[in-house]
Amino acid sequence: MTIRPSLLKFAKYKPVFIYLLLLLLLQGWGNTGHRTINKKSAECFPATMNYLTGWADSLSAHASDADYRKSDDPNEGPKHYIDIDNYPTFVSSGRIPHDYDSVVAIYGQSFVIDQGTLPWTILITMDSLTAAFRRNDLHRAMLLASDLGHYVGDGHMPLHLTKNYNGQLTGQSGVHSRYESTMINRYISSIVYNTTSAEYIPDVKEYTFSFIYENYRYVDSVLYADAQAKAISGSTSSNQYYQKLWEYSAGFTNQLFSNASDRLSSLIYTAWKNATTPASAGSLYQPEIFRISEVFPNPFNSMTSFYLHAPSAGEVKVSLYSPAGDLLTSFIQTVSSGDRERVVLDFSTLSAVSGVYYLSVSGGDSKSVRKLVYLK
Repeated sequence: MTIRPSLLKFAKYKPVFIYLLLLLLLQGWGNTGHRTINKKSAECFPATMNYLTGWADSLSAHASDADYRKSDDPNEGPKHYIDIDNYPTFVSSGRIPHDYDSVVAIYGQSFVIDQGTLPWTILITMDSLTAAFRRNDLHRAMLLASDLGHYVGDGHMPLHLTKNYNGQLTGQSGVHSRYESTMINRYISSIVYNTTSAEYIPDVKEYTFSFIYENYRYVDSVLYADAQAKAISGSTSSNQYYQKLWEYSAGFTNQLFSNASDRLSSLIYTAWKNATTPASAGSLYQPEIFRISEVFPNPFNSMTSFYLHAPSAGEVKVSLYSPAGDLLTSFIQTVSSGDRERVVLDFSTLSAVSGVYYLSVSGGDSKSVRKLVYLK
């Protein structure tokens, strides 16, 4: 269920029944769709997770818990959507910074929350699910997996990814519930699943944003299907309208449902594997040999510097990574035994936008990382 700030402002001045009606209308895939996505995900668990296939009914039963929390938790609403086309960087490049601190540094927290926090909610829920698996708290893990399924399902509903979430910008008001709830309720038995076995996801953040970018492409497809169905039937409420809406949208709707269940299963499997697989000797924490200190100024708008401490003379690699994790620049720095070296970073020579960046210093088996905030 998704209530946008504009609708909440509207509801303040209208009778309570209108507000409740809005709560009912703007549900991500509606109860039927979310229950189906969650239940089907359990069919994709690999053999190593067979003991959790019994979760299917529970995942389905709790699929809309996140929606029900809306009435008690005012912070829940923005977790269900992201109006990603309100971000100038998305309009110009098809991407936004994936790091939450970065988008907040660039656009401000109020803007980010107003646009919705769906992808970061998925990441936070993944962390909580992994922790529950690690504690062997399977009941809590099931509830978190159900929530994760709801958010992943919302991420596969195109109208949860756009500022035109209810067709209000194209003269198609009401398309949100017509497509995701009324049509799905009528045609849920016609959805054809083509799922695969869950796979381990090494980079959950990139994976999450990738499917959001992918599913955004279907916004125009939903709006086109609605427009065609209305043109043919002459209404948006007749049986013929919904028949045509399904005919025009069945192909990509089937794919969205299959992908949602597939990806949910892979994310649950990834959380389970991360929690239950012992770390290899090579991945265990190594004490820092090289140490970064006195990063100043930070935040900064052009240049910053830091001190590098080393127990012995040698060379280290200094690397700078963008908010999305891309390498911007790297160089070799020589350090003296037992001394500290001052290193200056000049961002004016880089093609960098405002945001959070990551400074990494590595040498041998040691690495030290610090966060930098650049305000252009």
